[in-house]
Amino acid sequence: MESLEVPSHQHERSLERRGIGKALVVGILAAGLLAVSLVALTGIQAGRSPAERAATSLAMPIALIWLLLFAGTIACFIRRRVPLATLFALAWLTVGIVFNGSVAGRCLRSLEYPAASDPAANLESTLDAVVLLGGYAADNRFEVPQLGHDGQRLLFAAQLWHAGKTKTLISTGTATGDARDPSLIGRELLTSIGVPDHVIFEVPGVNTDAEMVNLKAFFEDPPDQWLQLVGATRDQFSAGPQAGGPSIGLVTSAVHLSRAMRLADKRGLNFTPLGCDFNGRPAGRFEFRDLIPSSGAGRTFAVALKEQLARIVGR
Repeated sequence: MESLEVPSHQHERSLERRGIGKALVVGILAAGLLAVSLVALTGIQAGRSPAERAATSLAMPIALIWLLLFAGTIACFIRRRVPLATLFALAWLTVGIVFNGSVAGRCLRSLEYPAASDPAANLESTLDAVVLLGGYAADNRFEVPQLGHDGQRLLFAAQLWHAGKTKTLISTGTATGDARDPSLIGRELLTSIGVPDHVIFEVPGVNTDAEMVNLKAFFEDPPDQWLQLVGATRDQFSAGPQAGGPSIGLVTSAVHLSRAMRLADKRGLNFTPLGCDFNGRPAGRFEFRDLIPSSGAGRTFAVALKEQLARIVGR
């Protein structure tokens, strides 16, 4: 009897392996069909060039993971492994949502500081200062300052000065570790695009809240050079940047501006919000290639999630 059981078990294991192999093949074919369908539908909807971009997007790591999760979902359902299939399906949906450009763009837009028009166009008089919050640049491996994802902040602040919208600029930020301070990097980059060094001032701060604390101290006891540039006396600004005091603009990315203004208000600072870097995506026509997940969309979603968490915890 024992000699008959061994071949029987081997036969069952062989059938099991074949069943798994067939299920995986079907799953991979289903994922391939999904990819081909997205490229084809994009081509029908928008033309050849968008279809080629869709094909390229599908070859990127995040999209490949998404397709493999879809293949795993199909394979597990074929094998009737319902709990495992459900886990694969949930993972597939999660990647598809978190790394979806349309979803991420709309989340970002909902958190951007509301602006009916271009913030700079609403300035009717010259500001005494524009605060440029750090976090938009860092030294590269050659120790040369280089703009990051939020580099529009620096360009916007420089444009405001060149357009005569502000008398001075205040660069903020303190680095951790061995990196150079963002306030110093900001000064270096601003001067490189034509802003005079003597109109730039620096304020430290390892995060936005710390920057607001130090900005409050700066305006309560401003340097004599700053007072001369804005044409005011120390007595005029002794109460800090309240109504009737200095006119101060605050430049940062639109999605970060709500938090920055909230923290400024917490410290009793009265700033004019000057948002830039409006990357939120409005609702538009559906495109099939929007279904393809991407790492860029994941970063956008992470930025929106960070700001939402900061709002929840009051930071």
